[in-house]
Amino acid sequence: MEFSYSTLAVASALGFAAQAQAQQTASPVNPLWRVGVGGSFNGSGDYPVLKAHMEYAPLLGAHVRSASRLAYIGNSDPIVLDGVFRVPQSYRAANLEQEFHWLPFGGNRAVELGVGGGGFVGYAKSESYTMYGRSSDRGYFSVPDNYKGVQVGYIASLYLDFALNQERT
Repeated sequence: MEFSYSTLAVASALGFAAQAQAQQTASPVNPLWRVGVGGSFNGSGDYPVLKAHMEYAPLLGAHVRSASRLAYIGNSDPIVLDGVFRVPQSYRAANLEQEFHWLPFGGNRAVELGVGGGGFVGYAKSESYTMYGRSSDRGYFSVPDNYKGVQVGYIASLYLDFALNQERT
């Protein structure tokens, strides 16, 4: 049974590729410059950040888009213990990112849904902690875990874009 699902998945992928190639020859590839602002979950997915980016995102077929972007990511959300002790927590980064998106309903639409993955390289500055709390002998405490430097990683994304009008897709 597992072989049947694998064969079906490969056949579907080849079918999508053939359909994308046929549609690509029928319509021109439309390069697209975009500016975006949104939210993201950083690190292990437990720290929400603001993300703003400018990207060049041409279609590579009817259902595939490449996205090369320059992004800023940041947030400052300190933890306050008992209203008196502040544990600093912030993150700032500037990244160069590259992703490829699969567009199940096609590209250049007023509403575009995409699922993608890729990687990034950038520079980050992080203020965080390995532990914090209050003890009877030391009072309030936090053990810093700060970082500043080059970072490399991966990106997984799910997005829904809305165009201002059909001419701006």
